Amino acid sequence: MKSDHLSNIWRREIDKINDHLPRNYKTLESLLSSKNPYVITLDGDQIPFDRKELEFLAEIVPKKYHGSLQLPIVFIRRIEMGEGVYSISGGKIEKGVIMKLLGVTENPFSDDENNFPPYIYRHQVLEIRRKIRSLTTIGFATTKTNLKDSVFKDRIV
Repeated sequence: MKSDHLSNIWRREIDKINDHLPRNYKTLESLLSSKNPYVITLDGDQIPFDRKELEFLAEIVPKKYHGSLQLPIVFIRRIEMGEGVYSISGGKIEKGVIMKLLGVTENPFSDDENNFPPYIYRHQVLEIRRKIRSLTTIGFATTKTNLKDSVFKDRIV
């Protein structure tokens, strides 16, 4: 019983530090057509997207995926796995973009998602953020158990 109570407190604290994460996601296609591309955060602020970064992404992602790629891409800091371990929130297209930017694969959009590494590391996150900083953000998580009722419930990797 005490464990459940502590788990609930821990989950609420993690959710609080994740208030900067997007409330919803927008596709690359819709952001490119927007005069002022942004999404709203969980706490009601805006995450603005840099137009040059959107155009850069549009060049490396096949056009047929522009309507499916959800932004921003969230790197989830996996606290329970040790220092500097992250997972990529989202699906095959979001993971494929990251693999392409890291040079892990030439054609990630035709690769099987199961061929992608399950985690990436701090130096890789920094490399990606140097290229598309405004299109990415970092969230924090402890375990999938703790995430099942959190803001990531629909995007757990």
